[in-house]
Amino acid sequence: MSTTHYRSDIQGLRAIAVLAVMLFHYNPAWLPGGFVGVDVFLVISGYLIVCILLQKKAQPDYRLITTLRYFYLSRIKRIAPAYFAMLVLVSLLAAVLLLPQDLEIYKKGLGQAVWFHSNSYFAGFGDYFAPASHEQPLLHTWSLAVEIQFYLLAPFLVLLLPVRVLKWMLGLLLVGLTILAQYRLSVLGIHQDTYYSLYARLPEFCAGGLIAAYAHSYKGGRHAWPAVAGLVMVLSAAAVQPRLGPFPGLLALLPVVGAALILLHPSQGFTQCLLGSRFMVGVGELSYSLYLWHWPVLALLRYYTGEQLLDIPFSLLFFAITLLLATLSFYGLEAPLRVSRMGVRQAVGYGLLTCAALATVPSMAKLNQALSPPPLPIEYQRYADPATICHGQIIGDCLKGDLSSDKEVLVLGDSHAAMLNLFFDQLGKELGFKARIITASSCVTIPGFDYQRIAEWGHKPCLTQIEQAQIHLPSAKVIFLAASWNWQLASSDFQHALEAFLTAQSQAGARVYLLEQEPLLRKNPLRALRFKALGLAPEIGIDPAYQQANTTLQRLAASHSGVNCLNFEATGLFAEAPFADGIPIYLDEHHLNEAGAKRYAAVVRSAFKKILD
Repeated sequence: MSTTHYRSDIQGLRAIAVLAVMLFHYNPAWLPGGFVGVDVFLVISGYLIVCILLQKKAQPDYRLITTLRYFYLSRIKRIAPAYFAMLVLVSLLAAVLLLPQDLEIYKKGLGQAVWFHSNSYFAGFGDYFAPASHEQPLLHTWSLAVEIQFYLLAPFLVLLLPVRVLKWMLGLLLVGLTILAQYRLSVLGIHQDTYYSLYARLPEFCAGGLIAAYAHSYKGGRHAWPAVAGLVMVLSAAAVQPRLGPFPGLLALLPVVGAALILLHPSQGFTQCLLGSRFMVGVGELSYSLYLWHWPVLALLRYYTGEQLLDIPFSLLFFAITLLLATLSFYGLEAPLRVSRMGVRQAVGYGLLTCAALATVPSMAKLNQALSPPPLPIEYQRYADPATICHGQIIGDCLKGDLSSDKEVLVLGDSHAAMLNLFFDQLGKELGFKARIITASSCVTIPGFDYQRIAEWGHKPCLTQIEQAQIHLPSAKVIFLAASWNWQLASSDFQHALEAFLTAQSQAGARVYLLEQEPLLRKNPLRALRFKALGLAPEIGIDPAYQQANTTLQRLAASHSGVNCLNFEATGLFAEAPFADGIPIYLDEHHLNEAGAKRYAAVVRSAFKKILD
């Protein structure tokens, strides 16, 4: 079987991979397992790289150094120009659109992406107040980082080992690393780190490499069924993969084996008609550029709109901009470089492009500052000083308010309780009580909280704070719970945990107060102020989802003695949300800032006096 002739079905397979990824990124509900397109790409990459290296190794004039030089220069030509052009343009756009604090987070990712190390960066990424993952413009560079890291290893493995040994080595790596990834997923419960890791993706490269290693001696007939079976496996994985369990590991074998079958058996009949069609081949040619540009365009549009799912006008804008940038990237950078040799001028050009990407990092802050409105005082940029509150960790005694008082209340919850540190501190000093506040990000700090559904980086702080809260529960006579109820109550497991907690505290004779959720905004107010300064006109608006959550809370409270709901919308504080008397009181869509927390305390003072008397 030849490994050097052009195969249109491989381009068609690339098209399926990139279209699956794009559909998944645009709307996960459309193709829940579309992320396996990345795995298909990696199998194709492993196949082609090993084919190229084995072909070079078999030539009579083969020299190791010459082959390495050819390989790395060809990979630089293939990957680097469009990649660094994307980094420069996206960084300039980020400097214009992003809030200064969000730009600082972006710059950290950019610093890793420049050196193709972003897979390790995103493996450990975790910041509750960072833009959501679907708003991170460089998140997609993790897969390119994995590919470059494979390129650093593959030539030495292929060129230094005899083909017979290479086959065994690739097979052992495929099996061994798949088992290791599965162990970390299933036994250790390490999902995020495993997903982005090189070792968990190397089996995919190895699968493609094995096909290439066996290609020269494979004598199988030209049957249509293996390619059909492979196509069915890839499409099935794209449709149902999330329902099967943690990924990659053993479950990655479904799309990987499917892609391998297509590569091993050149398509015939139906699969050739599909994969080799003009449209699919055309999309396959554009696949790298489409992958490179679609995600940052989507992420920046989401950042501006504040919505993960774009409406029709912004969706059309997404597809139009992506296609335009991908086409310009392909015809302006990719295609010309494929047919030209690397010369001094090109080498200098690559160097300048790389320097431009690096120089973008310090220049971004200056551009961002020049386009930003005057910075708000610190009390409008946070909900509390993180160094003084027991949020995710215990700092001091976790007490706020009148520390000399014998009257103590316990405050538990997620960041919606944490944002009330100044609220309870002010009320406690005015009304003569102290509040012990123990919170964690995304975690309502009550026994039985279903911590597995929150971000992996939040698991340990959540469990630690729950343990700390349990120490004080037996002596607590008055307990306040605050949370992002519209998000928390979407979990049936959390509802069961909350029911059990309310029942236990009611039986213990404690009084429990559920602080209903404050009005939920549709847009981030600080972003809206920035966009307004840029001449744009974003509308903030109120999201009614919080009202549904408050109704559920009221029903829960009514079924337990000693449990009451507290709602203070009637005070009028939120009548002009996110402002009050022209002053911003919100930090983002659902958190009050420090100024808001203090104003909130002032308007509920009389109500709290009655509660605590």
